[in-house]
Amino acid sequence: MSVHAVPFEKYHGTGNDFLVVDADAESVRDRAAFARAHCDRETGATEPDGSETPGRRGADGVLFLSIEERFNPTRVVMTLVQPDGSTATMCGNGARVVARWAHDRTGEREFMIDTQAGTRRASVTADGTAATIEMGQPTFDPRRVPVARDEPLIDEAVEGLTVTAVNTGVPHAVAFVDDTDAIDLDAVAPPVRHADVFPEGANVNLATVVDDGSGDGPATIDQRTFERGVEGETRSCGTGAVARSSPRHAGSA
Repeated sequence: MSVHAVPFEKYHGTGNDFLVVDADAESVRDRAAFARAHCDRETGATEPDGSETPGRRGADGVLFLSIEERFNPTRVVMTLVQPDGSTATMCGNGARVVARWAHDRTGEREFMIDTQAGTRRASVTADGTAATIEMGQPTFDPRRVPVARDEPLIDEAVEGLTVTAVNTGVPHAVAFVDDTDAIDLDAVAPPVRHADVFPEGANVNLATVVDDGSGDGPATIDQRTFERGVEGETRSCGTGAVARSSPRHAGSA
């Protein structure tokens, strides 16, 4: 029996790491199985010597990408398959990786990224070291988060945490706490992630306001995220960063 080897690359956005497969060049029959095998933190793909984290195994997901250069700006079709084999509709750091990957291939700096949550504009700096993504409008609409109720879920107790439910491309449950590092995220997050009020599950974010921005500088908020589909804590989360900034405006949403 012949085995088809699938080439991939490894990118990360602020530590949120992804395997990238060129979907135009490679056909992966079972994307879910591919992600489960190669994203596993114990047995998955290993980063080579010379990388930022040599020897680190696995990833937070696999990005299957397809470039459509006939559009102006160039469109990139993005599909993110997570370590459990599920598909995420949107990922902020993943989209940043998409923009950089497309820039590396085309030399262009402006892109439209087609995600299952909608099309997002992206731009890359001239030196290619940074990417900016249009994240869309957060929503507290219970039908769109979704939550299993008719009213928005804002600052309410869910499985031991006081959370606000918001969708920033994917559903998030945001809890502001005194000290994110003092809480066992792996213990408190799964009950919320699987709570009945979240029929499709939710990412769980703990956030602590370090500086409210009342001085001359910007607000500073510490964040930790337990990601649905990864089923564990990730080093960063783009949609989560938008989500934990959103509850301040929930009352007027």
